[in-house]
Amino acid sequence: MRWLVITLVFVMLLFGCNSKDDEDKYVYWTEKTESQIERLEAANINYKTKDQEIWVREKDMFQVVACCS
Repeated sequence: MRWLVITLVFVMLLFGCNSKDDEDKYVYWTEKTESQIERLEAANINYKTKDQEIWVREKDMFQVVACCS
């Protein structure tokens, strides 16, 4: 029983340390153009614009390449 509790606590700590920051990491995609913005919005892809650049979430990069290249 003791090992079960220790294992459970260990597993909970591992899941607690799993950061969701990776899902929200943005990477540079391309320079900002109306055409690219329209394509991203049509594909329902989250993006940010900063200094005339388009940044997309790292986890969405495959979808971005598929729809907007």
